[in-house]
Amino acid sequence: TLGEFYTRTLQIIEGQKIVNQAPYNVIRHPGYLGTLLMEIGAGLAVTNWVVLVFVVVIGITSRAYRIGVEEQMLESSFGEEYKIYSDNTWKLVPFLY
Repeated sequence: TLGEFYTRTLQIIEGQKIVNQAPYNVIRHPGYLGTLLMEIGAGLAVTNWVVLVFVVVIGITSRAYRIGVEEQMLESSFGEEYKIYSDNTWKLVPFLY
């Protein structure tokens, strides 16, 4: 969905715009949600609750930090347009966060 604007590092690319088509019309960070769910699945597959707790705590903590930094960057770059978009979507999990 992001096409040429997808990067692994936090940056704004020339000509970038806010994408608000599925799944971004509901969740602002679906990629982070997908990788978090895969990590939780791997933690469950190991069948060790200590590993699962470790994976969940580290995964949620690191993503919460990155999402915060990314959203500051996007809001400073796109201003009111990003604020409106963020007011109408969920960060990671619909109806929760």
